[in-house]
Amino acid sequence: MSRSSFIGILLLACIFAAAAGCTGQQGTTPAVTSPVPVATPAPSASDAAFNALPKAELNATETADILLLQEEAKFAYDLNSALYGMHTTLPLLLNISNAAKTSMKVDDVILVRYNIPDPESQKAGVFTNQGLQQMYTNDLNTGLSSASDALKMSAQFTDMNIADLSAAIGRTDNQDLIYIYNQQLALARNDMRSLSQSLAGFGVVYTPQYITPASYAQIIASPMETIPVK
Repeated sequence: MSRSSFIGILLLACIFAAAAGCTGQQGTTPAVTSPVPVATPAPSASDAAFNALPKAELNATETADILLLQEEAKFAYDLNSALYGMHTTLPLLLNISNAAKTSMKVDDVILVRYNIPDPESQKAGVFTNQGLQQMYTNDLNTGLSSASDALKMSAQFTDMNIADLSAAIGRTDNQDLIYIYNQQLALARNDMRSLSQSLAGFGVVYTPQYITPASYAQIIASPMETIPVK
C-alpha cells in the first residue's frame, strides 16, 4: 500500500468509529449519544504532512510495539466480528469491527515503510502473540454468553489497547509512529465512550482493568474526538 493512501484509510476508520457512537443496542436499551461530526481534511495536505515525517531507525522495542499493535487491531476485528455474529442486536460491535479492519490497513503503512514482515494470520482468531491468543479464547467464550458480556469483553480489550498505544507513544520519538498511534488512540477512546454508554443501558458500569480509573473517567467525560487536521 502506498503511503499516499494513508489518510484516506484513516478517515474511513474515523467514520466507522463515529458510526459506532451512533448505534448502540436496539430494543429496550437507550441509544448512545451521537458523536461530533467527523473532520475531513484535504487529502493532499494531510498526505504531505504524513509523508514529510522522517523515517528513523527502529530499536527492538519500537519494532515489538509495531508488531503487537498490528495484532491488536486484528484482535479487535476478529473479536467484535465474532461477538456480533452471536449478538446481532448490538450493531456497535459491527461498527467497531469495521473500524478495526481499517486500522489494520493503517498499520500496514508502517510495516511497509520499515520493511517489517506482517505477523498477521489470515485465519480468524489466530495470533502470533500467545498472550493475545489466550485472551481471545477467554474473551470470546465469555462474550458469547450474553449481550452485556459481549460489550464488557469488547470494552476490556479496548481498555488494554488504549494502555498499549499510550505506552508505545511513550517509548518512541519517531514522529511517524507517534502520528499513527495518536490517531488510533483517539479512535480507541471513542470506542470506549460508545461501549461505556451501551453497557450503561444494561445497568453495567465498566471498571477499567488496564488504564487508571482517573484516565477512564476523563475519557468518558470527554466528547467524541475527531482526527485532527495536520
